[in-house]
Amino acid sequence: MYINEDISIKLLHSKHSEELFTLTESNKTYLRKWLPWLDFNKTVKDTENFIESAIAQYQGGFGPQYAVFYKDKICGVNGFHRIDKINKIGILGYWLGESYTGKGIISLTTKKLLNFGFYDYKLNKIEIRCASENNKSRGIPERLGFKYEATLRQCELLYDKYVDHAVYSLLSIEYDLLEPY
Repeated sequence: MYINEDISIKLLHSKHSEELFTLTESNKTYLRKWLPWLDFNKTVKDTENFIESAIAQYQGGFGPQYAVFYKDKICGVNGFHRIDKINKIGILGYWLGESYTGKGIISLTTKKLLNFGFYDYKLNKIEIRCASENNKSRGIPERLGFKYEATLRQCELLYDKYVDHAVYSLLSIEYDLLEPY
């Protein structure tokens, strides 16, 4: 799906396994600062298993996960970690390879996912949760008009330490009041 002349997203597919694994491996030191799952992603098969679970999640109606492309190369992932169908809440998550940061890629792809969440999935609320000290990640919801809600204390084990998460949210009524993207 076209975002602009350089950026596109495609539903995760098994054909992305090798390229996504290579991206993850080549950025392991950079990503390790904030992503706790890297030690479990040791082979292309591990990446393929993640993609299979993302496909099953999507097919079950619990939200899509996308491979993010910059100039036709996979540069990261953006999508719904989960959708709570009863309460109509979606939680977005994203990551990029280091050389792709600072180009507006996640901001633009997240805007597209907000449209999906509020219009296609009829969500009432979309959340973004990120480590409290991860200022780059926190900048995304702040730029997109999300409201800071809370800090969840020591809610994620990041290898050898617990980290707090900042929780941001955007309500459908607030989204409708934002300037169009």
